[in-house]
Amino acid sequence: MNTNEAVPLGREARRELSFSFTGSATEYFGIWIVNLLLSLITLGIYTAWAKVRRQRYFYGNTWLDGHNFEYHARPVKILIGRIIVLGLLVLYNLLVLISPFFSFLLIFYILAFPWILNKSMAFNARMTSYRNVRLNFRGSYWGAFFSFIVMPIVALVSLGILAPLASRYAYNYIGRHLGYGTARFETQAPLKALYGNLGATIIFVILAAVVCGAIGLALSAGIGSFSYGDMGDEEFARLLASGPLVAGLLGAYVALALSYVFYAAGVRNIAYNSTTLDGKHRMTSNVGRLRYVWILVSNLIVTILTVGLMRPWAAVRSWRYLAASTGLLAAGPLDDFVDEAAPEGNVGAAEFFDIEGIDFGL
Repeated sequence: MNTNEAVPLGREARRELSFSFTGSATEYFGIWIVNLLLSLITLGIYTAWAKVRRQRYFYGNTWLDGHNFEYHARPVKILIGRIIVLGLLVLYNLLVLISPFFSFLLIFYILAFPWILNKSMAFNARMTSYRNVRLNFRGSYWGAFFSFIVMPIVALVSLGILAPLASRYAYNYIGRHLGYGTARFETQAPLKALYGNLGATIIFVILAAVVCGAIGLALSAGIGSFSYGDMGDEEFARLLASGPLVAGLLGAYVALALSYVFYAAGVRNIAYNSTTLDGKHRMTSNVGRLRYVWILVSNLIVTILTVGLMRPWAAVRSWRYLAASTGLLAAGPLDDFVDEAAPEGNVGAAEFFDIEGIDFGL
C-alpha cells in the first residue's frame, strides 16, 4: 500500500450522528402540571418560570454525540419582557376600540417586524448552548425586511406560485446569519427541490380536500338523518342542499391547514440538508411529511378528547420525532469550537413572537 496516496479529506473521518431525545411523557407531565397549577395560582406570573423549566427539560434531554443542549434564559428577564409586550398589545387594542383611526399603528409594527425578528432570533440563539459553546445570530434589518416582508407578499400576490422562492430566502437568511461560537452556518436551499415540494403539496391538498370533504358530507348527512324527526320536509331539504357546500368549505379549510404542515415539513428537510456548519459539517433531516401530519393531527385529537391532559404526551411525541429525524454529518471532532461574545438580542422581542405563536427556527 502506498502511504503517500492522498486520502479525500473528510470521507473516512465523516461520522453520521443522530439527535436523540431521552425525556418521557411521564416525567414531563409532572413538570407540566406543576407549571399549569402555579401559573393559575399566580395569575400568569409563574408562566415565565414555567417556560424556563419546560425549555430546560426539552433542551437538557436532547443529545448529540454524547452531549446535551442547555437553555440559559432567566425567568425574571422573561417576565419583564412579557409584561412589556402584553402592556403594548393591550394598549394597542384599547386604542383601536376607542377609534379605528389607530389601526394605522399596524404600519409601525410592519416596519418594526424585521428588527423584532432579528432581536428574537439573537436572544433565542444566545440562550442555547452545546458543549459549553453558545449559538448566536447576527441579522440585518434590510435582509430580514426583504426575506420576511417583501417575499411573503410576493408569494401571496402570485397565489403561491413563488412560495418556494419565499421559503428559500427565509431559510437562507436564517442559516447564513446563525453561528455556533466563532463558526458560522451556511444554508443554500435549492429552488428546484423546493418547487418539487410544492408540487407534492398541491397533490396532497387535492387528495386531502376530497377525503375531508367526503367525511364532512357523510357527517352532515348523518346529522341530518338523525334530526329528521324534529324538522319539516322543507327544512330537511334545505339542510341536505346546504350539506355539500358546508362540507366542501370545511374540507377545504382542513386540507389547507394540513397542507401547510406537509409543505413546512418538506421545506425543513430541504433547508437542513442544505445547511453546513464551519463549511464542513452538514445537517440532515428526513422528516416524513405524511407521518408528521399524522403525528400533529393525532396529537390534537387526543389532546382534545382528554381535555388537555395528554398535552405533555403530545409535546414529547412531536419533539422526539423531530429530534430522531435530525442528524449531523460530522467531518471531524465537535469539541474544537470556540465560544465568543455576541449580541444577546432582546427578550421582549422573543416573548412577542412566543405570545403570537410565531416560530422562525431553522
